Amino acid sequence: QVVRSFTSGPGPGPVNLLIASRAMYLTVAASVLAQTAPSDWNRALRLALVDLSNSTRTGVQVAPQWNAKVKGLQGTGGYLASYDGEYYYDSINQRSKQAVVTPIRLFSDHDVQRTETLSVNQSGLNVNMTLGQGTDTVCKAIQEPYNDMFGWTQYAHPNGTLVVDGQSCDVWAISVKTANLSTCLRADGAPLLYNQSLAGYLKQMNMEFSNHTVGPAPESAFAPSDACAHHYPTTPCATEGKTTLDVYRIHSAAEPRELHGRNVGDSLGDMAFVCTQGAAESYGDSLVSYWQMDVDTAFGQYGYCLYIGGENKCYGGTGKQVGRESAMGLDGGEKLGQCSNNSRVGSWFSIPDDGECKDGQEVGQNCSWGNAKRIRTVNASCILHDRGLLDMCEKEIGHAPFAKSAEIFAKALETNDPTKGGCPDISEEPLDLVSVLI
Repeated sequence: QVVRSFTSGPGPGPVNLLIASRAMYLTVAASVLAQTAPSDWNRALRLALVDLSNSTRTGVQVAPQWNAKVKGLQGTGGYLASYDGEYYYDSINQRSKQAVVTPIRLFSDHDVQRTETLSVNQSGLNVNMTLGQGTDTVCKAIQEPYNDMFGWTQYAHPNGTLVVDGQSCDVWAISVKTANLSTCLRADGAPLLYNQSLAGYLKQMNMEFSNHTVGPAPESAFAPSDACAHHYPTTPCATEGKTTLDVYRIHSAAEPRELHGRNVGDSLGDMAFVCTQGAAESYGDSLVSYWQMDVDTAFGQYGYCLYIGGENKCYGGTGKQVGRESAMGLDGGEKLGQCSNNSRVGSWFSIPDDGECKDGQEVGQNCSWGNAKRIRTVNASCILHDRGLLDMCEKEIGHAPFAKSAEIFAKALETNDPTKGGCPDISEEPLDLVSVLI
């Protein structure tokens, strides 16, 4: 990796731009980062722009239209995902697109994720992510207020100069309580470097641009993908009737013990979260709950279940259907694992609130899930440390399926008996019923 630091000029102080080298990082949660990025970055950047709204505009304007090759690194602490691809910027029409490939080294040496993100300032589902490749792609659509990634530069301060790959650029930077932002611009306004350090889940994003074309891109560059234009959301899988699932959720102590509008995983699927660098720090104070529930096997598209506006709600799923996806969208199953058993990496599920069967309804009869029962809740630290899950994960990383790790995880939630691998049950309900999503 290359660390470029600069302190010259009357800016807000030292600014570090961490740029990924050609060598790819071990990517431990790249899919999670990529899929949550638009929402998380938008919110944090929006807060930064609010902080700047009363500031004097003494900065600079980025070239209004350009496209370039991009190499990037994003994440938080141990969760660093490197990627490379193309970036399109159009502030005149208030839109941008990024199409990148991210190596995923968690399960094997050859997994990659292809992600295209189109963001447009328009009503409706204005942020569209397309995951996968070829005909087996899935569109993830959400609604977010549009944010110009370079909108803050009008408030920035000069902070020295750099030479990047033989090209001179001027550094512009600013710090507010929610973010540290910096970029390095050529004389024509095209950026060579970009850095965001934000509050929230995704704390770091660094980008390096090359092979620029300054001016408008072809209109086709901003066309929605075929998956988003014609196949969103995906159709449900052919049903095989009702089945009972064992599912798990990692959550805070304050979260109510319920499944409405939440994401869960099977024991193998949750290893994509806990078998990661930084898991001990990320989940050490969390709880893990084990549930059994009946579901209709006509699974729909996996939705992102978020806590927004005082409620948990799943976005981007297939109507009332329980959504399913292979962990990180990998394993090569149809529709990112929607209609396959995902035996190598496990499954993630989305539980739509309006899909719950009411009294007297049979699962599959105009409802997709019911009879949910929480079996046990334990401290994540007991599973990670006392039962040795982190040690087993370290042995299995890169060699999916993580069967032994998943076995430790499941046994810890089956019983209180430590001789059988169990962890003590935490039976109390939270006193402060504040829903949060992890």
